[in-house]
Amino acid sequence: MIASMIAALILSQAPSVPTVSVPPLTRSKDHIKVATVQLQFDPDYLRDHDPVDGLRGYIERAARDQVDLLVFPEYILGDFKVGGPRLEKLRRVVADNGINVTVGGWQTLGDHPIAHPPKPRTYANSIVVIARDGTLVGTYHKTHAATGARSPYCWPPEPNELGEWGMAWGEETPVFDLDFGRIGILTCYDGFFFESFQLPSLKGAEILLWPNGRAGLLEEHIVRTASFMTCTHVITANMSVGAGSMVCAYPGNVVAIAPHPGEAYLTAEMDLAGLRVQRKNNRMFHQRRPERFRELIQHFEPWTAYPDIPEFTYPEEEGAEGDPGNGR
Repeated sequence: MIASMIAALILSQAPSVPTVSVPPLTRSKDHIKVATVQLQFDPDYLRDHDPVDGLRGYIERAARDQVDLLVFPEYILGDFKVGGPRLEKLRRVVADNGINVTVGGWQTLGDHPIAHPPKPRTYANSIVVIARDGTLVGTYHKTHAATGARSPYCWPPEPNELGEWGMAWGEETPVFDLDFGRIGILTCYDGFFFESFQLPSLKGAEILLWPNGRAGLLEEHIVRTASFMTCTHVITANMSVGAGSMVCAYPGNVVAIAPHPGEAYLTAEMDLAGLRVQRKNNRMFHQRRPERFRELIQHFEPWTAYPDIPEFTYPEEEGAEGDPGNGR
């Protein structure tokens, strides 16, 4: 009652903005066990094996450990189509083991054939969400293109760069209801834009998944801050060329981490009942003033504050076509 009165007071003093009620959970668990995998496949392995064959062992291991949610990195599934043989094979493996799984790959869209190189905007960097019974719950498309790997600023895109610059960029922030609660997803470079963490939490996500596919250590300070600021648990997964796959419990406690490159499998228990009490009463939720930040939807150009500093450009002779599979 008090919270409702305070919210009404805030709204009465603010310019009109839409008020959105978040749908109640239809299924939930008070406590769950999660697992994250740090992994990548050697090209020699993929010459003779489907990526699903390499994921199967971890899915079976997680099932033996009675894991509720297993998180794989970005890219690891390779090329796939919804309804195609690779994804259907993965769905059968998941159903045989009875756990919820998320995994990233290059999704070919619509009626376009899988091609190398693909035509621009015919593919997306996608994370698929598969329920215990093998049902495809949905997909998340990466919204920010990681580009310019040879630039010291990772920007601008390289001449003729394909990869993520040529992919179809995600335009939505879906959340996904599983049998234990609600999750949200952001992929790799999305995590450098804080709204990618904030929006799924505001839409009801209790656990945020941040799959990556990059060299180097995932930024623990970003994960801890995101957990606190969004009132969520956060799970990351990286390819084994890098490190930093971790499980972070609200309000920013890293309870498991793979601090070094190489394959890793981490598990942790997550308290959802306690988190929901926090989310019900979190003062930052109740005192948000979205009208205060209307300016955020404008295209600011902060670089124009430095007209005397030259922009980075690539030497003309070094332009080369990019390759899907390297990003942030």
